[in-house]
Amino acid sequence: MEKKNAVYTIMEEQSPEEARREHILLIARNFAAGAAAVLFLASFALADIHKLLRAAAYFLGAGAYFAEILVLTDGFRRKVPRKELFMAYCFGPLYILLGLSYLLEA
Repeated sequence: MEKKNAVYTIMEEQSPEEARREHILLIARNFAAGAAAVLFLASFALADIHKLLRAAAYFLGAGAYFAEILVLTDGFRRKVPRKELFMAYCFGPLYILLGLSYLLEA
């Protein structure tokens, strides 16, 4: 008898609408991460609004982590090991708190 240790598989058969939803989430995640990086770098050049830019960057970073969770858990329908999503679970809420702290200081 073959023993399976995997909780999930990487590639499964997907319907076209599921594949499209996952593709859109990946694009949203990549856009949020890229925009967060651009805003954070812009905050160094624009000193008068640097706190607002950093707050927006942290909120976009948290959104990128949330999109990553949605992609890997298939919209919370699949159980994924906690160690697989450790950074998303830890840094997502941390980015929200950092964004709030910069927003309150602005």
